[in-house]
Amino acid sequence: MAGHLGSREVVPDQSSYVVWQNITVDTGAAQSTLQDIKVPEYGGGYVYVTNGPLTRNRYIFWRVNHDVVELWEESLELNLTQNYIRLRFADTPVLEGLSVHETGQYVIILLATVSSVHQIRLVHPSCIKNKHRQSYSIFSEQTHQTIKEHHSAHVINHSAGNEGLPHTASTHLGQNEMALYILAQSAGTLLVVQMDALPFAVHTHTIKHASLINRLFTGFVPGMFRPIKGGETVSSLVLNVVNGDTVAFGISLDGRLRAWSCSKLECIMAHNTLENTAEVGSKMQLGAQRHLIRSCEDNGKLYLGIFLNFSEKQLLLVYSPSISHGQLVVSHIKTLYPPQNDLVDLTITSTHIWSTWIDARDNDTQIVYYAPICSNGDVDPALQVQGMVPVALCPLPDKEVPLTDSTQEPQEAFLNELFKPNRFSASTLLKALHIYRRNLDTSRVLSGGIASLQEEVKIAMREEIESRLTEDLCEEEINEITLDAWTSFYSHTLQYHQVGLKAVGMMSESTTGVVSIIRKHGISFLRPMDAFDHLALTPPDLVHPEAFATTPILSEDTVIRSAVVALMHPLRFIQQQVAGNIASAFNVDLFHLQAPDQVCATIASMLIIGDDGSGGVDQMVLKTISKQISKVSNIVGAIQTLLRALQLDLGNPDELVLDPAACNAVPEGLAKALSSRLGTSVAAAVVMQIAEVRLELCRNLLLLQHVALDPCQQCHITPESAGVIRSTLMPQTVLLTQAYYTLFHLTNVPVVQPSAVMIEASLRQLSLLSMSDSFKPSSVVSQPMTVTELFINGVGSTHARNLVLPVIGDKVCAMWTHLLVPLATTIAQLIWPISRCFVFPEFLLSACQYSIIQEYVRLLQNWCEWNSSSRKFLMGMALLNQGEARKAYYWLIQAADGVITDDFLATSVIQVDENNQNHLKVLYYLKVVLLFEQFNQPDLILEVIKTGVSVAAQDDPNLAVLYSLAFKYHLELEHYDEAFTALTANPDVDRQRNCLRQLVVTLHENKALQTLVNYEYGALEDDVVTIIENRARSADILINNYYDLLFAFHVLKHNYKKAAHVMYECGLRLNQEGIGQRGLRQQVKCYLTCLNCLAHLPPDHAWIVKPVPHVSGSEDKEAGDETGAKRSSDGTLAPVGRKITQQVVVLEVGDIQREYELIHARLKLRKTQTEQGKFTSKEGLLQGAPLNAEDTVSLLTHGRLYRDALHIAELFGIQATPVIQGLAVACLVSESNADKMQDWQLLAENGISRDSGNGWWTLLKELVMEHEKGRQTQLHQAVVLTFLQNKASIPTWLINSYKKRNCGELLRIFVNNGMLEDGVRLACEYIDGLLGHGTAQVGLENALHTNAAPVWVPYTALDHLLLELNEVQHKEHYRLLQEKLKTKLSTYQECLERVTKDLVRLQA
Repeated sequence: MAGHLGSREVVPDQSSYVVWQNITVDTGAAQSTLQDIKVPEYGGGYVYVTNGPLTRNRYIFWRVNHDVVELWEESLELNLTQNYIRLRFADTPVLEGLSVHETGQYVIILLATVSSVHQIRLVHPSCIKNKHRQSYSIFSEQTHQTIKEHHSAHVINHSAGNEGLPHTASTHLGQNEMALYILAQSAGTLLVVQMDALPFAVHTHTIKHASLINRLFTGFVPGMFRPIKGGETVSSLVLNVVNGDTVAFGISLDGRLRAWSCSKLECIMAHNTLENTAEVGSKMQLGAQRHLIRSCEDNGKLYLGIFLNFSEKQLLLVYSPSISHGQLVVSHIKTLYPPQNDLVDLTITSTHIWSTWIDARDNDTQIVYYAPICSNGDVDPALQVQGMVPVALCPLPDKEVPLTDSTQEPQEAFLNELFKPNRFSASTLLKALHIYRRNLDTSRVLSGGIASLQEEVKIAMREEIESRLTEDLCEEEINEITLDAWTSFYSHTLQYHQVGLKAVGMMSESTTGVVSIIRKHGISFLRPMDAFDHLALTPPDLVHPEAFATTPILSEDTVIRSAVVALMHPLRFIQQQVAGNIASAFNVDLFHLQAPDQVCATIASMLIIGDDGSGGVDQMVLKTISKQISKVSNIVGAIQTLLRALQLDLGNPDELVLDPAACNAVPEGLAKALSSRLGTSVAAAVVMQIAEVRLELCRNLLLLQHVALDPCQQCHITPESAGVIRSTLMPQTVLLTQAYYTLFHLTNVPVVQPSAVMIEASLRQLSLLSMSDSFKPSSVVSQPMTVTELFINGVGSTHARNLVLPVIGDKVCAMWTHLLVPLATTIAQLIWPISRCFVFPEFLLSACQYSIIQEYVRLLQNWCEWNSSSRKFLMGMALLNQGEARKAYYWLIQAADGVITDDFLATSVIQVDENNQNHLKVLYYLKVVLLFEQFNQPDLILEVIKTGVSVAAQDDPNLAVLYSLAFKYHLELEHYDEAFTALTANPDVDRQRNCLRQLVVTLHENKALQTLVNYEYGALEDDVVTIIENRARSADILINNYYDLLFAFHVLKHNYKKAAHVMYECGLRLNQEGIGQRGLRQQVKCYLTCLNCLAHLPPDHAWIVKPVPHVSGSEDKEAGDETGAKRSSDGTLAPVGRKITQQVVVLEVGDIQREYELIHARLKLRKTQTEQGKFTSKEGLLQGAPLNAEDTVSLLTHGRLYRDALHIAELFGIQATPVIQGLAVACLVSESNADKMQDWQLLAENGISRDSGNGWWTLLKELVMEHEKGRQTQLHQAVVLTFLQNKASIPTWLINSYKKRNCGELLRIFVNNGMLEDGVRLACEYIDGLLGHGTAQVGLENALHTNAAPVWVPYTALDHLLLELNEVQHKEHYRLLQEKLKTKLSTYQECLERVTKDLVRLQA
């Protein structure tokens, strides 16, 4: 990796708990080999060869500790699963030299232990064809059995010789997948193990000392000139291919670089490395550490990096081996003299050599250096140095939690620090927690996520505090105990964290430029510094103006550039004076919205006064700052340039807005780069570093300006310069400080996991705002992360990649490190508040981060003018979703002022391209109404509408919508008068009619009929009538009887004819639909009301037109109402057919009165049936279709309401005979009926009291006498025949009445029914009446007399009677009756002859 301006460590978030797959590998070694064998703990990594998206930016890392090998796979582009595996090689330590190799089908891992060598084959990622499994690691689903199947091993027999045990090794994969292992033994020999793949075979060879001549020569040399004893013992090995031959390069204890040919099995080169140092010829003593050698190959050129450790000094050398004249030679490239620290590991690329150290004075301090690989005398063109350059490592967390926020409880402060994203891992927290709760169920805690772990920490601390409390403690002592308990827990956590941060190895690769540090727990990457990292973190003596020759703004003027570099000296000095607690307090003050200049003024006075407590001036600080400021040639220009460079928008905020039309297709390499969980974590960490460094620069610059302007200073600043600083530069610095603090705060604030309900509500809201196509609520957050990381996981990376594409070009295809800083800077620019870009706040809304939105708006509200209205809108949305609807209303209303100035409101919310501000405001208010509708806030909706109406122009097309909404919600709140006002004010006739319809329906449903009919509708009155009529005709009349409302409306207007018509129509509907007693009762009321209305009219106007059924195309149908309209197969309205001509029927009072009587009778019948318990849903007499008069008479007869039946029959001209016949049968049946009580109840309904004796017979007599007028005999005949048919005797009163009406007809009935005796008796009575005896009793007006009118004699009946008697004259009784009748007839004939003669005589 090219370190242009230097390098800085970036630590990705690795706080989630790691689940290892533990597998034990049987090596076949004896346990005795483990005795007193110690091997170094080390780590390393491998970078996949990029041959597709599955292997791009994909790595394998490992850690080796004694007999345990931890392997895990990471990717910056894929989220790998099940990617951690832990192998334990039983009974044998693992040697240094583990290596990973790729073939077309496999990933092969080679390693050697003290007593064995191993080869493990795993399926290559590119061979995984199942897309659903491409996110799985090559270590996924590995078990002891699968490892055994893909594992080749060979046990080394050390008992054959006296060469000792191996202490280091190196491995290499040659052609045809031949695995080569070389092990260095303590006796100085090398053991070479060759493992062939096909066919499988293992060959073992030993390479003895360097050469026989060398051994003989050593025997003759005096001891003082001999090399170090055991100097040929190899300390470290690497295997590489040189000119087609596999060569082992080793650094021996004597400092010689040796090379052995694995094919020739002999030493082919020995080079004294001290010859390339200033110590050539000196006898050096071995140091406490061993020598190390590392190698790399780039474009066919091999590089060797060698570390020599002597007690006198340490050396780093770089060589390049090559073949010259058939001999292997090495070319010296560089010699470095690192500080006297303890080396952990080193790695080398084609451009740099990297090394990790532990400070010899402080075992907890780690140091990383790098140096450019160039020949001695050459220098790094950026740093102007050729030696070791320190890498800026991430600092450890503070040893003490700063309790600088007085508004925060200690517990809250500690919890925030402990569970801050990317601070402490879950395993670290669990280790600290186990100190307090040893029986903790780890699996249960981890299953509940980070929230469960946090709760367990609270419980453990509560128990710890309670165990220390006693009854006599005061509040202050309790607080001290609480603070001490939390401090102890934090201290334990920090100690475990420091242990996990211990480096065990390094990994680098030339092609991709990646450099990584492998630690006991986790990894970190080294990235290039940007200009401000270089200014703030690189040692001052390594910062040169030439380094910024290509940096924007800083490269414009060489003089100013030098002044900026000089300005960094006082700024760095001030940074050293600002202690950690002061810096923390500064951030807290900014969080609480205190002005940065005021805070810095206080800090500056503290720096000047000093710590001696005397109140005097700290002369040392003043002198140092004054001296350094005086060295800045143009302090105003330097500050101006630095402030310009610090602007993330580079002075042009509009450039950060991405034009969708200008978006080009992003290359796949860029689209996928840093897209995994690890990649986004790295990018988010870099964004945080950018914000942190620049915030500190702004703070220090603000402090510097306060110090420089202090009257006590002797900075030689002219009054003009002081004025510019005070009036221009300091306000600009304040602005940038606030912006960078906001950015820094957002990079540290954790994400709040939204609930499923919240996500669903957010989707509905975004859909209402028409923003759902661009933004989606984020998925479930599986582990703690910052909001910046969530932003990068979402839409932030998409925008950033489009913006960064022109900057990086094709570089991303080769080295992701070239992309990292530009991409992170672009992401920071998207979050930068001083910009038109509103992508980040919009993302917060879509991600349901409502509490973060409130913090974001609060931090910016007092000073940031950009997108202020849009932020108010988001604030309102956040408050709305958190149940603060009233507060949300005020923010949302205030946001309306930015409908033209803010792009977000104009393009994302309103989505209309127009410049009329009032019209845009109206559209905005309509959107706000939609939002409040989601949360059921009608009161606030009405306030929004009121505001919208106040700004809307009279010709605004949305004014009608506002009035319609006002009507809707006033009506919902039962503000009927306000709703009616909104209705009448609506300029849209169609909407007005729709609102009117809804008003009528709602008032009717809420029983507010008085209110409805009292309104003055004016021109809308006809519409009201039409609406009510149509509602009446379409609604279920038994549920919503709109006819009553329509009747009341007409009565109130004194329109009695229409009122009568309405009531009659209601009665007709009830006759068809109103089944049951309730329906009948309502019909009765309708007809009575109709008659009452007609009674108020003059007689000649007391009539109505009978309502007719409505057919398709009726003129009184509501305009625009398509209910019930016919449609064609394609859904369109079918043409309406011609109207059907209806005959007009006029109804007068009498007609209506008859119908009333009919319905009243039916009601009486139903009531009677109900009281007697005879009515059921299945057996009722009134079920089915509406009844006509005939049916009603029949049912009344069947229900034994004979008087009502006869009344209806008379009204409608229906024959009454069946009624009387039914009554006659009832009389006969009543004699055998045991339920006399029910009979009397029915008799009472027929007007017969208990005092009347035999009730049914009495009723029969009354009804026959009442309804048989004059000499009519239909009813008598029906009763008589009924009795005769039932073989019952005929009552005397009936016979007497019948005789008076039509004696001859009765006689015929007797004859026809064989009643000869009764017939003879009746005939004799009739003849007697003719003769003057009982004349009136047989219905004759006069007897047979000369002066009387003629009389009628039923001769036909008499002849029939005589014939019948003649047939039975053989019976004595009938013979006597015949003779009696003949005697009577003879007497009558004699009288008739005499009267006839007298009449003739008189006429003569």
